[in-house]
Amino acid sequence: MTSFPNYFDCIQLLLDHSTPLSVISHLILTTQTALDVTKTLKKKGKSINCDLILAGALLHDIGRSKSHRLNHGIIGAQILQEEGFPEELSQIAEHHLFSGITKYEARDLGLPFQNYLPRTLEEKIITYADNISKRKPLLSIDEVIQRYSKYIDKSHPILKRVRVLHTEVETLLNDE
Repeated sequence: MTSFPNYFDCIQLLLDHSTPLSVISHLILTTQTALDVTKTLKKKGKSINCDLILAGALLHDIGRSKSHRLNHGIIGAQILQEEGFPEELSQIAEHHLFSGITKYEARDLGLPFQNYLPRTLEEKIITYADNISKRKPLLSIDEVIQRYSKYIDKSHPILKRVRVLHTEVETLLNDE
């Protein structure tokens, strides 16, 4: 397959992989947030692949159908590759954790030794949306940091990267 799946195909794929309904609910909220960000950035002249944003936001957690651990990103990327979707889509699943993980952090966290850092604007938008879309109203950056501090030390570089990515996207949104 060379194109990205539409909304209904994404939902069907999530159901076919027995993704928990609570995860699907989160994915729908993340997608709404990511599309809102995309709409604003497109109005500001940013070049963004809207089809990738839609599919990436809906499918970034498909690996949670098999695991709720950090490896769900890797599992999700494998599922999307096996389904024949473009690499850009599987990279979103693989790179969305926190706001990215370096290969050294990955090793320390028990993941394969490689970088899991969002690189493209689409990856960054979805990662940002994922971080704040745990409930309505959306989480503030301080709430995101507090939530992640349950899993990693407050001084960990990952949490600094969460703030940096949040600031990067917020700056893009607020630039005139």
